[in-house]
Amino acid sequence: MVEPAAAVEQPASIVPSTLFSSGPFDSVGGLGSLGEVIGSKRGYIHPYLSIGETFTDNVFNVDTGKRSDFITRIIPGVWVALPASRFQPISLNTLNTAPGGLELTRFRDKGVGRFQAFAGYQADLLLHKRFDEEDRENHKAQALLSYNFRGGLSVEMFNVFEIDYDPYQTGDSTETEKFKSNLFNALISYEITPKTTVEAEYSFYTLSYSSDQNAFRERDDHRFTGRGFYRFMPRTSLIVEYNFINVDYDQDIQSDSQEHQFLAGVQWQQTAKSRWRLLAGYGLKDFDQAGLDEESNFLAEAQFVHRFTPKTHIQLRFSRRNNESDIAAADYILSHRLQLRYYQRILPNLLASVNLSYRDNDYKGTSRKDDFFGAGFDLRYAFTDWLTLAGGYEFLQRDSNLPTLDYDRNTAYLNLVFSL
Repeated sequence: MVEPAAAVEQPASIVPSTLFSSGPFDSVGGLGSLGEVIGSKRGYIHPYLSIGETFTDNVFNVDTGKRSDFITRIIPGVWVALPASRFQPISLNTLNTAPGGLELTRFRDKGVGRFQAFAGYQADLLLHKRFDEEDRENHKAQALLSYNFRGGLSVEMFNVFEIDYDPYQTGDSTETEKFKSNLFNALISYEITPKTTVEAEYSFYTLSYSSDQNAFRERDDHRFTGRGFYRFMPRTSLIVEYNFINVDYDQDIQSDSQEHQFLAGVQWQQTAKSRWRLLAGYGLKDFDQAGLDEESNFLAEAQFVHRFTPKTHIQLRFSRRNNESDIAAADYILSHRLQLRYYQRILPNLLASVNLSYRDNDYKGTSRKDDFFGAGFDLRYAFTDWLTLAGGYEFLQRDSNLPTLDYDRNTAYLNLVFSL
């Protein structure tokens, strides 16, 4: 079945993800899910540490007057699973412009046992060589608790807390803005028949900023979801979904709103590494502020993950959705995101990947439109089960109809990862 998943806000993070270059569905500050990506031996407790160096030719994401820098990145973390597991049972990234805090849906595997518990913490320390005033710390903690009762009833709760920074040149800000967010989610699933399952879900997302400049973005979101599945073939199911999202801003600069989403689609799942899902529907956004008309848009999502051979793996993700604005003048953002990532195992211990991405933000209520283009490649070599070397390159370009907001950036990184 499916559960909501998060994706993250910008592809404009200074430092790419530790083992793979970033894209529009990856984490805001590059914090990522290192514990999930690297894997480890089966066990209850999994500590890990990544130490690396990054070079960027455009620290502040500007069009003229670019400044380069070397950034030392240190990521300590630990995660705990019960029963013991080799990989994290869940990994979520929140998107701070998405109503409800989530960007995409995610396949939810009930597992083979009745009970699953997970907790993880990760810090991300960025130390600049030239611009040490830009040093920062990111923190992420997440937890999951699920139980499958006899008779087809399942319950699940998870929570994700993050302290992170928006990239430079996000919205109207020229700085990197610190924020805190928390996402709580509770889900009840009931298997009516072997082919029919229904789900009810609630999530609460809260966002706050350290600076007064972005206080207009602080808000609380409540999302209520009803979802149904009908398996008409052994591995293929129809999906219908309804979401009601109430967005409540702390200040009156941005309008509170209520959004209704009606979605339907189909999913196919052979294994965890061969699956796809298509969803499409209609979204209605009703604003509380006088003078703002109700907005309606076509919404869509596509996810494709497939292992063609034991050495070849591809991922494709796309979304079209309404997001909250990161500038005060806009009513909301109509956003399109597309990412294609190709993996090739060259040697038993050597994995390569190529990443292409595109995103556009259409700021409704203004004339502004931003297009992002990204490309990167990565190499990952495992010396042992507990020691990995990863390096890569990433290019990112923002092309805006406001020329002063254009920029491009080249980034290269190298990391050594210890994991147990």
